[in-house]
Amino acid sequence: MDVRDGVLEDVPAIVELLKMSLGESLIPKSASLWQWKHMQNPFGASPILVAEDRGKIVGVRAFMNWTWVYKGEILNAVRAVDTATHPDYQGKGIFKKLTLQGVANAKSAGIDFVFNTPNTSSKPGYLKMGWAEKGRVPLKLKINPLAYKRRIAPLAKVHDWDQLIGFLSKVKSPCYDTNKVQTLVNSDYVSWRYKNNPLFDYSFISDYHSYVLFYRMKEHKFGHEMRVVDLFINDLTFNQESRRGLQKVFSDKSNNSFLTSVSGRQYLLGMNKYLNMGLLPILKKGPIVTLRNVNMNDEQFHELLNIDSWAYSLGDMELF
Repeated sequence: MDVRDGVLEDVPAIVELLKMSLGESLIPKSASLWQWKHMQNPFGASPILVAEDRGKIVGVRAFMNWTWVYKGEILNAVRAVDTATHPDYQGKGIFKKLTLQGVANAKSAGIDFVFNTPNTSSKPGYLKMGWAEKGRVPLKLKINPLAYKRRIAPLAKVHDWDQLIGFLSKVKSPCYDTNKVQTLVNSDYVSWRYKNNPLFDYSFISDYHSYVLFYRMKEHKFGHEMRVVDLFINDLTFNQESRRGLQKVFSDKSNNSFLTSVSGRQYLLGMNKYLNMGLLPILKKGPIVTLRNVNMNDEQFHELLNIDSWAYSLGDMELF
């Protein structure tokens, strides 16, 4: 069995392997989705490894490039994401072999660290391979019992993406000045992550002047969740009037949902600029985050294991 870099011509076989190993689950597998996620990412094309047996691809492992900013410095990371092993080859150590080779390749490429959000069944395997658990993503939730199982009629979109993209160079996270770890955001990232996302239909609230809030509606058995994935503001123009305008539009949409969720880190750090989310405390109910040191010194990496070092949004950690 050979391990090699994946190439464009492997994509159809990789997609079939993902379907065979994982099924469609909540995220459908397709060549177009793979290309959007792993080839069009503005942080760079994903390093892909495949295991091949007599010309047949029997394993795949992808590390998605991601760029963070921390204390004014760039941190180059990869996110351990899509992985699959052919059912006939499971139990032969292919997942471990591909993952550790991916870490070795990341070290040679100068990557600082690996991060991911494993489920409870895969987490022990990562910990055995040197990952460290950072804890769960904190969530700030608002519940509206009156909207339990309420149906939300689809609304006609009036978004002007062209106007928004031109405005994005003037905005930043409400936590930007806190010297916490956060995604390096620019118009290319926003276009890729939200405008052109083939998986989810993202919407935004903006006055095209002082703020933009990205969200998506997620359907559950109990009704709808309004998931706030990112908020960016223009410090020069975001004032009390802007905040009141954002809060009014946000409240109108949020009140139609049984559940509204935002990042507990962004809410806590940017509270004076953020939304009114009610009285429920911030809860550690989000996905488990694990990290793997690659090229950082021990002191730097230890800082990343502290939740207080981070200011991530739900858009940063959302599974997609």
